[in-house]
Amino acid sequence: MYTAVGRTWRMDRAQRAAAYDEWRENLAPVLRHASAAGVTIAVEPLNRYETSLFNTVAQTLEAIGPLPARSVGVALDTYHQNIEERSLPAAVRAAAGRIAHVQVCANDRGTPGADHLDWPGFLAALTASGYRGPLCIESFTAHNDVIAVAASVWRPLAPSQDTIATEGLAFLRRVLASPPERTGS
Repeated sequence: MYTAVGRTWRMDRAQRAAAYDEWRENLAPVLRHASAAGVTIAVEPLNRYETSLFNTVAQTLEAIGPLPARSVGVALDTYHQNIEERSLPAAVRAAAGRIAHVQVCANDRGTPGADHLDWPGFLAALTASGYRGPLCIESFTAHNDVIAVAASVWRPLAPSQDTIATEGLAFLRRVLASPPERTGS
């Protein structure tokens, strides 16, 4: 909704501000229509290899800031956040109140929990943010040529797509059911 995936370019601050202004202007009719239909548009920051415009939650929040929260929010995606954010929990806390959708997967796009991500911190921050929507496991398969090339998936990420779904769901439920760890005083 803001650029073709794979299109990257350099921008200085003024160019970025102008690009955000142009994007907001062009998005306005979409937001009016979505708002009238009771739909919230979720803008997903993508990693630097896929776009130059919105890579971080902070950039996305800057762009959507002047727009009505009931019409547009942030789509968090742990795969892209793993690349671009220094802290997944901090990015979630920054987006609190504007989180419209959440996609979860391992750092390699595989099964949540079969990786190095700070899942307890991420999920605790998400809960504290007030987000009550679904956690959508987004993964890809090497078995579909079009998807494999589009997502750069060159190897199986799990024995099957069903494994990603069932083991990922079980992991997320376990973490969400565990009390948060307390550190320090």
